[in-house]
Amino acid sequence: MRLALFPLLVAGNLLAFAALARAASYCCTPPRRGAAVHCMAAVVLLLNLPLLIFFFPTSSGKLEWFSADVLRSLFYPSAAWMATLIAVLLLAVVVLPLTIVSAAIKHIRIWLRRVGGRRSNSHDVPRDRAMAESLGRRNILTAGPGLLVGAIYGIASYGVYSTMDEIDVSPELSIPIPNLPRSLEGMTIVQFSDIHVGPYVRERELRHIVNLTNHLKPDLITITGDVLDRQLNSLRAAVEGMRGLRASLGAFAVLGNHDYYADRYSSSRLRGGVRIQAGLESIGIRTLRNEVVEVGSGHERLALIGLDWLTTSPTDRTFYSYKPASTRRQLQRMLDQIEPGTPKVLLAHHPDTFQDVPDEIGLTLSGHTHGGGQVILGHVDNTPIGIATLRFKYLSGLYRRNGCSLYVNRGIGYLGLPIRINCPPEISRFKLVSA
Repeated sequence: MRLALFPLLVAGNLLAFAALARAASYCCTPPRRGAAVHCMAAVVLLLNLPLLIFFFPTSSGKLEWFSADVLRSLFYPSAAWMATLIAVLLLAVVVLPLTIVSAAIKHIRIWLRRVGGRRSNSHDVPRDRAMAESLGRRNILTAGPGLLVGAIYGIASYGVYSTMDEIDVSPELSIPIPNLPRSLEGMTIVQFSDIHVGPYVRERELRHIVNLTNHLKPDLITITGDVLDRQLNSLRAAVEGMRGLRASLGAFAVLGNHDYYADRYSSSRLRGGVRIQAGLESIGIRTLRNEVVEVGSGHERLALIGLDWLTTSPTDRTFYSYKPASTRRQLQRMLDQIEPGTPKVLLAHHPDTFQDVPDEIGLTLSGHTHGGGQVILGHVDNTPIGIATLRFKYLSGLYRRNGCSLYVNRGIGYLGLPIRINCPPEISRFKLVSA
């Protein structure tokens, strides 16, 4: 997969270097232009070298082999450069057609003037002055793309280096739950998701998450999938980092698609995720795999439903697709196990599950979207605009329908590159109230 990105890396570098070289030529005097262009070439080469060493050699990458300090010093500047190249390519897709249209209009206007036999008169701007103004505008336009590339790289560098220190502990949301007994009124739930323990999130970062979570003193802790990134050898760091999570009613998790990437076939039944499940349960985090568990005391209980990722083999061509029919069948099977009138909360990694959730489930907690793609350009009607905007129906935050609620957590870790812009990692929290 990563090797397939290599041609895009080359194309992005060519565009970015051309823009930077033209800006250097514009900003420098003629004797120094050659040296400036060579300096730009050296900088671009140095930024690409760690990508070739760390990121592209194999499909799994070698990032886990190096310490976090080495990655932050040597790889993160290149990760910001790669994010810059992606932005340059996206801009090129938008700008190139506009440039072609603009050039066509310009040539049509020139042709129409020639056909019309237009002549300059005494009121026209003198030719030499008009040419000077045109050249001035052209030089500014020449330098503009290069300056834009530099600005994008600065923003990307901030997004790479700042995010783990900016974990957003969201305000507590009151969620109405049908049939909630009086003894469970005010129950608090803390959720985090998409940890992606691996090269970027390690034991040290997890301990910080644990300290923040325990400080909130929740009744229930929920982890909604993608505990690991892609390597099962990160399980030890995940277990040690999350050891010590405390909640009065326990901690529970479901698996996500990346957990199956990391732990594909762990038992004789070829069921993925078994080692991850065992690792989490060794520190008191129960993994719900299409299971129901009731929390509370006596007859006044809450049913916690855990929906597994429905395709367990990453080699299945439908592995990543959401499956409405399978979801409905599995949910109904679990609902049949619950006594009528029992309040219910669902953990499901994929937020699209909400469209098939029966109204009797008061709250669904999900992740998977990384807040809309980790890089958010803005919001329209509270909907984030990012890379994943066209991919998911529910992107980030709270959604309501027919008296039931969905919350999509932005996640802790990263997908692909360690960057977040306008989309900080999140710990979300809720207080259950009677509907």
